[in-house]
Amino acid sequence: MKLLHLGSGSSFDSSDTIPQPQQYSPDPTNYTIKKHLQIDNFLIVFIKYHDCINYEGDKILVFKDININILRSQKAIDPHFSDNKLYYSPIARFIPIEEGAEMAVTLCNLLTNKT
Repeated sequence: MKLLHLGSGSSFDSSDTIPQPQQYSPDPTNYTIKKHLQIDNFLIVFIKYHDCINYEGDKILVFKDININILRSQKAIDPHFSDNKLYYSPIARFIPIEEGAEMAVTLCNLLTNKT
């Protein structure tokens, strides 16, 4: 446990307020694409990572300038944001509930001026 010192004599215990990294990161090759929606050059993917524990492994990811065939061909789909040039990375993630799906569609429509 590390303390951060703020100002004169103040201390802040970072483990009390800053979320600690999760021990489990989903295996980017152990997934099932449940459904997808293409909106112009944006792809919304509803995906289940079988070894992920939060939200039962369900994720809603938004990709740009890709279609489902290209995404599937890369085999690994990492749900984390990355600037890795070998794999497409999501530009947005949403909570995997109906409201999150609606927000993903709204984002894509706004970005393509389809409001």
